[in-house]
Amino acid sequence: MSLKPYYIQHGNIYLVPITHYTMEMAHAVRTAFMEVDPDCVAVELPETMTLQLLHAASRLPDISVVISYSADQNPLYYLAEPCDAAFEGLRSALEAGRKAYCIDLDVDYYPDIHDPIPDPYSLNRIGLKAFYNLYTKAAKPLTSIDEDREFYMAKRLKELSLQFDKVLFVGGMAHIQSILKKIDLNSFPLLQTPDRGFVEIATLTEESCREVMVEWGYLTTHYEELRKVGFPDRQKIILSLYKDAAKTYQTETGNTFPGYNLRNTMKFSRNYALTTGRLMPDLYQMLSSAKGCVDANYAYETWKLATTYPYLKNVDNLQVLDLSPEDLWGKSKLIRFQLKQKNLKAFNFDRRKKDRSQARFNPPGPFSICSYPPEDLAIENFGDFLKKKGTQILTEEAARSVPFTASIEDGIDTRETIRHFAEKKLFVKSKGKPPGGVGSIVMIFDEDAPDESDTSFKEKYPWRTTWLGEHNQESDMSFYATSMTEKVVGPGISRCEYGGFMMSYPPRRLFDVWNDPDYAPLRTKAEVLLAAAIDYAVKPLIVYAAAKPPRTLLKSYAKRFGKKIVYIPIGQLSPITLNKLRVFHVLDGHDKRDIADEYIF
Repeated sequence: MSLKPYYIQHGNIYLVPITHYTMEMAHAVRTAFMEVDPDCVAVELPETMTLQLLHAASRLPDISVVISYSADQNPLYYLAEPCDAAFEGLRSALEAGRKAYCIDLDVDYYPDIHDPIPDPYSLNRIGLKAFYNLYTKAAKPLTSIDEDREFYMAKRLKELSLQFDKVLFVGGMAHIQSILKKIDLNSFPLLQTPDRGFVEIATLTEESCREVMVEWGYLTTHYEELRKVGFPDRQKIILSLYKDAAKTYQTETGNTFPGYNLRNTMKFSRNYALTTGRLMPDLYQMLSSAKGCVDANYAYETWKLATTYPYLKNVDNLQVLDLSPEDLWGKSKLIRFQLKQKNLKAFNFDRRKKDRSQARFNPPGPFSICSYPPEDLAIENFGDFLKKKGTQILTEEAARSVPFTASIEDGIDTRETIRHFAEKKLFVKSKGKPPGGVGSIVMIFDEDAPDESDTSFKEKYPWRTTWLGEHNQESDMSFYATSMTEKVVGPGISRCEYGGFMMSYPPRRLFDVWNDPDYAPLRTKAEVLLAAAIDYAVKPLIVYAAAKPPRTLLKSYAKRFGKKIVYIPIGQLSPITLNKLRVFHVLDGHDKRDIADEYIF
């Protein structure tokens, strides 16, 4: 996909309306340059700094900062990065061997104006022409400084039009129409430019680039890679960023990253962007979404990857500066990453552990293996939580609003009362008959089912077994998991990972569901667990937490026995809690419980 070239032609002058520092606008300038094939390019940058600005453009994709000082010795910065439309214009001209000019009037201070413009991502769909038309309808009145700048640029454009056959002008959307009106004037006011006695060019440190680049490094890198051959789509780049960060996150933390984490993060970031009138989230919104939908470690990996920029070479040995966002752009937002990591005491304790290289896991028989009690307690508590959540969901579904008569029932329903305000009626909430109890729960982390188009499917969770509760406070459990001999962490102690499990109450009733011929026709291991949960439940509700809801076939099967499946999307559960619960340990005998805490932490 590529944007259709757009420009406004006035004689031999081709004007491209832009906003600064957006990838989509830089690409719009690039396509216009290729379409027009001009003899020279003029941009809306100060003429007094032309040499340094051209030097900065010639260094792209390396990052540069052009620095000067105002009359009262305050620094003035111009950041040159690939995704700025003005610098893209200069760069394209230099690469093609065409003349390039900076023709704006230099001013010490320019008011900070924020126009209510559409999100630049809309260029992908509506194009630059429609975008510009929307902008002109919402633009704010200009200042006297803008009037002077427009006279100055109109005069220089008229001069260039007499020297060259084709002039491409890259200018701010707020000024294009006014400049067009002024170009045909026969005389122009004489305007004074400040005396810039000192102008220099520098580059930035890697840490500074992470913070001050307007378009974050990962996005800019993709633009640079596709600059001459295609148009990078911002939404696809954000998705790619989240996926790449997930791989690093799994390596660094050892946690899994199920598909619903990515789906929730993308959905949350989109909704967050919409609340601020944007189509695509900015970097702060992306990081906040990653932090809220997964955890701080994932947000940190996303930030680290998003702000990485590989083109900082400084081959001409410029001065290296360490600037902050406040130096260049004023106020900025701050996001903190409270990373989860081992403390120093835990590290020292780890060093005192025995050598595990000789550890083996050799149970004398299938009935000798057992679980680690603290993990049993955690999983039972989680089961109680799912029971309450499932009951709450059904209670809320059964709730209704009724007009107040003699009792306020379960409280006043403010929303319905306001909705029927014209009727002068008060509405109250009525929860009705409470649902029955929960007999079984099913938790599916990964269905581990082959895709019909995937011929190279490899089973991740081959171990399938059923455990009976050791006492009345424990449930019976059937699960599928990684092999119990795959990761031996101590003598007779193995680390495993659930793919999914089913818990049924009360205990000591569960047969081996994996070898039950009644469940042979079912498609996946998750469906086997759900069918068993329905069969063994002594209460009418079965809570099913997974990424996808169960098939209608299983819902009908439950209904046949007077039972109901309560589906909870796994994305509604805490990923931090799920990562803790998903890992468990198997011991090859009850005697290993005395030493297990030395190897499990």
